[in-house]
This record gives sequence, structure tokens and C-alpha cells, in this order.
Amino acid sequence: MLLLKQSSAAILGNTKTPVLHTCRSTYRVVPFPLTRTQSFQSLTMANLHKLPTSSSAKLNTASAVPCVFQVHLCIPGASVHWYDKPETPRVSIIMGSDTDLPVMKEAAKILDLFGVTHEVKIVSAHRTPEMMYTYATSAHSRGVQVIIAGAGGAAHLPGMVASLTPLPVIGVPVQATPLDGVDSLLSIVQMPRGVPVATVAINNATNAALLAVRMLGISDTDLVSRMRQYQEDMRDENLNKGEKLETQGWESYLNQ
Repeated sequence: MLLLKQSSAAILGNTKTPVLHTCRSTYRVVPFPLTRTQSFQSLTMANLHKLPTSSSAKLNTASAVPCVFQVHLCIPGASVHWYDKPETPRVSIIMGSDTDLPVMKEAAKILDLFGVTHEVKIVSAHRTPEMMYTYATSAHSRGVQVIIAGAGGAAHLPGMVASLTPLPVIGVPVQATPLDGVDSLLSIVQMPRGVPVATVAINNATNAALLAVRMLGISDTDLVSRMRQYQEDMRDENLNKGEKLETQGWESYLNQ
């Protein structure tokens, strides 16, 4: 089955004039019986390598940048028209300040690992409330599916964004004050009835991203498979550590 997602005519209609790129590599694709020309979104080098190789039709591309392509199929040596249109982020990672970035970058790493498109933004509920309002009310229409919001101290950002969007919001309490993040945790988790924020542990942006992946997996079987593999890898890693501890003894294990 072809792994590329068909894009809407509206997406292609809003793009710039296509530019035919000089081809550097050749990939095999499955021809479509419906029409000679098909339009796709999310054509990247990563999923090109996953395409079936049984077809004689070939696809030439010169770009590994996620963008919108118009792909001419069923033609040996087919061409790709590249439209300068970035791929829509499925997950939006926001934080109140750049001081939260050392914590929130872990969410971005997990999303990269699972191949989930995302964006990272600074959106302060207190310093830029107008920007926060615009961001929260437009996220759904931009195609964002899940929001991960990190905040420290009073930590109003996750709750305020959740009150303005129909999207699921995952809150990450950031340890930013002498209260060691407990203030952030209580502020985010104690939301009033009707405005839910899924709250993870203090500084645990990793779990926030993993939860986002599971949410997306409800309608994405590929992500479900990747999550199962991630769980199996964690299990194997833990078993290996246990065997190593038993073999070496606790003193040698700690001193290595």
C-alpha cells in the first residue's frame, strides 16, 4: 500500500507556481489506476524508501524537504513539481519562555523519533496574551491535532490555551521556582471542570510527547506499530540491564 497521503485541491491551489527540479535519485512507486496525475502531501525521503518496488513506474525527486508535490505517475522517469509549502505540524509544542526549552526539547526529540511533524514556539500567557489568544484559536484550523504546553511557576499557559481550543492539550509542569515545580504541577492539574488538561510529571516532556503519539495513533496505525516497537525496545533494554547486574554484581555495575 502506498504510504503517501493525498492532498486536497485547496492546498495545491494556494501554492506558488511549481518548479520542476532536476532529478538526482530514482525511486519506484505504485501507479494509480484512477488518473494519470495524482497530488500528494508528505512526500519525504524517509517514506520514499518504504514504497513497494514491484512497479516499473519510477519517480524522480531532488528534494528531501517536507513539502507538497505534484507527482506524475505511470510514466517511467516521471517528474516531481515542488511547491514551496511546508508540511502541517500535527503537534504544536509551546512554552512560556525560552528558559523552558531545555525541558521541552525532550518532547521534540520523541516526536522526531516517531516521525511526527511538529512545531516549537514561545507563547506566553502573561507577556503576550494577545498572541496566545490568536495561537490557541487558530491552531485547529492550521491542522494542528495535539498541543503540548510547558510552563513554570503560575503555569497558566496550558489551561488558558485549553480554554480556547477544542484540541487536546497536554501540560508539562516545569521546575522553574524555589518551589521545585510543585507550584506548576498544581496549577496545571487543578483545572476547573469542563476545561481538561492532560498533565504529566514535573519536567517530563518525554511522556507528554509519548502521550501525544498515542493520541494520534487512534487514527494512525503506523504510529501504533511504532509505539509497540518503542515499548518492546524499552522492555529489552531493561532485561539487558537486569542480566548485566546479575552477571557483574552491583558494585561493578555501579563503577563502570
